[in-house]
Amino acid sequence: MAIPDSVAQLSAGWLSEALQTPIASVSTLDQHDGTTGRAALALQREDGTSQRIFAKLPPADEQQRMFVVATGMGEREARFYAELAAEVPVRVPASYYSEWAPGGEHYIMVLEDLEASGCGFRTASERYSLAYVESVLDAFATLHSQYWETPRFATDLDWISAPPQHPIAPVLVAQAHEAFADQMPPVFSELAQLYTEHTDAIHRLWERGPHTLVHGDAHDGNMFADGDSPGFLDWALLAKTNPMRDVGYFLAGTVEPNDLKASAGTLLARYREALIREGVTPPDAAQMYCDCQLHAAYVWVGAVTTLAMGDAWQPQNYVLKTLERLHQSLEFLETAKTIESELADL
Repeated sequence: MAIPDSVAQLSAGWLSEALQTPIASVSTLDQHDGTTGRAALALQREDGTSQRIFAKLPPADEQQRMFVVATGMGEREARFYAELAAEVPVRVPASYYSEWAPGGEHYIMVLEDLEASGCGFRTASERYSLAYVESVLDAFATLHSQYWETPRFATDLDWISAPPQHPIAPVLVAQAHEAFADQMPPVFSELAQLYTEHTDAIHRLWERGPHTLVHGDAHDGNMFADGDSPGFLDWALLAKTNPMRDVGYFLAGTVEPNDLKASAGTLLARYREALIREGVTPPDAAQMYCDCQLHAAYVWVGAVTTLAMGDAWQPQNYVLKTLERLHQSLEFLETAKTIESELADL
């Protein structure tokens, strides 16, 4: 089947073949572009039944499309839904059809519409309960333990690689620092200087330790709730790396700073104990905490590169509010100090 290049090409005929059921009509309920193109569609089957689906495909903006191709995000996520979504031990959107072309310029995912399934969404403005945070960490432990140092990374999962290191990232961090340093707390400049001057070394620090399958972009906007259970969407940055890429990212980027100060040690202990129950031998608690401190910086790099892009990826005011919270968490975690210390030992 040809891979559609736009929502307009998601015709009743194409969807009939993709879903292997006769579709009489299709209408677009919602459509927008972010990092990738997205559309909610209503289908009417020839037997009179209806269904809502969610489609992901390349963005319409040419510059954004080039970014997605260069990073492999579309191809990586389409392959996840085609080959892994049905086996991962966490809740993800059901995949009805997923295909991509080599090189990642063309891809399509036809997925479950989570709202139609009764799932809910939370935003950064909400204060997560301790019970919810614990449920996310439990889900991480379930996911990470299944792929902990798996030999499959050399066989059928050899397409899953370490998180990519993008040359543009330190450039964007430097641009954001020049534009916003006078509005930010000292930790902003400390991290900007560390990252721009030691980019390669910091990425080597992030690659230390045990490797497993990680979601790679575990912020609240990429999660949903199915009843009391957390679910995970937007798998474009899945990778093989240290599990703290998910845990440190989530704790620093999502949990309220005051809550993190009160319970960081307890939460990490809970995650570690969950791994042990799953049969994994994790690093000791001190090493795990150090790795959490280091990987918390990754969510900062993502937020600051987004800030440098103006409103292209996220509204700038939203990113600034995110950084305000994030800086408080990173100060508590002493992330900049830990990076300096670990760099000295490389």
